[in-house]
Amino acid sequence: MKRVVVTGIGPISSLGQGCEETWDSIMNLRLNLVRQKYFIGNEEWGEFYLHKMRNFDIDEFDLPKANFQYIRELRTVKKEDTDLYYLLAVIKLAIDDSGIQYDSADNDIGLIISHENPGVEIFFEELVDSLQSIVEKNAKDHMSKLELAKMLYDSGCEDRGYNLQTFSYLFSAAKIFDLHGYSLFVNNACASGLFAIEAAARQIKAGASSAVIVAAVDNPTKIYKYLWFKKKSLYAEDGLVRPFSDDAAGIVFGDGGAALVLEDLEHAKKRKARIYAEYLGGGFSLEGWKITMPNVTDDFYTRSFQKALDATGVSPSEIDFVNPHGVGMKITDNYEAKTINRIFGKKQPLISAFKPLVGHNLGGSALLESAISLIAMKNNTIPPTLNCEDQNSALNIVKEAKRVSIKIAAKMSCGFAGFNGVALFRNL
Repeated sequence: MKRVVVTGIGPISSLGQGCEETWDSIMNLRLNLVRQKYFIGNEEWGEFYLHKMRNFDIDEFDLPKANFQYIRELRTVKKEDTDLYYLLAVIKLAIDDSGIQYDSADNDIGLIISHENPGVEIFFEELVDSLQSIVEKNAKDHMSKLELAKMLYDSGCEDRGYNLQTFSYLFSAAKIFDLHGYSLFVNNACASGLFAIEAAARQIKAGASSAVIVAAVDNPTKIYKYLWFKKKSLYAEDGLVRPFSDDAAGIVFGDGGAALVLEDLEHAKKRKARIYAEYLGGGFSLEGWKITMPNVTDDFYTRSFQKALDATGVSPSEIDFVNPHGVGMKITDNYEAKTINRIFGKKQPLISAFKPLVGHNLGGSALLESAISLIAMKNNTIPPTLNCEDQNSALNIVKEAKRVSIKIAAKMSCGFAGFNGVALFRNL
């Protein structure tokens, strides 16, 4: 079997852009938790806390000009499509960080991307704009549903709706970076990044691709997602994610995402690439029970972890660090704590959750936190878990940055709808 390594990392978040700025912000706890106000027209609809990116500008990422211009002209979104731009930014950072070179006309480099619902929030805004325009122009006329539908269609909704198809985001990224290998769009909720890494690794191990780029992002800066979480009492209104704590009050969004370049080890060695870590393998399951609640009465999550151990031949005692989902929802955190206790017993590795640092990046969270874990492995330092003063479990949680050699790290994720994943990485 071929061995799979990570040779490039491209993170963007409220902590900054790229590995260096991200790590410096973590070590200095330079967060960017803001109170986001949301307006429809000139009217404020509401506000909420989130970890927001600073000064993002896609034109600063030096994308291939001709291809980028083609995509800009092809897509008819009137507003800036930040979901797409975030994907392009993280892929560019990861490619540059990797230093990988390839023939733009003939290559087998794969691309796997993830986002829970790209473009939907922009579509909502543009739909509101179109409806307002139609109502103002036809204020005195009665309109049937068919007439309204035709007017919306004529306003450009057909193109904007078509652009929501996930393949168009995959196509746009592949077009801009001239990637011609295996491609896939993954949406397994919060665990998407881990499923994407595993899919990429299988492609490389099969010898079908020498390298695969994996990217996942989210831009939850609009109000629609927040209102959904608020209605279900899942959002921490004070802006603090408190993993594994009695005073946990819910999630807080995080802006951004990440990309990784995964590569065949021999291919990476041949081009003398820097190697962050080896992806040893993962374990996965799907509960198929509830959308927002894990099946705590069963052991699907534990089985996922055990599958990762069985697939890689790693024993629990060899794992130095675990980055859990650590979402700040009591039922989910307790589910994770039970899983960790079942796997490790009393001899636990060091554990740190990153959502208090970057917020919950939703569909991009597992990949963003994997990226941070890989950077931490190279720096031999585990970042702290913030806001965990009222800890309600016996987990070995790191509450201040701890310098330690990390040989093997585990990334856990238990997403909505019961998507569970555990990925294991080894420092080479």
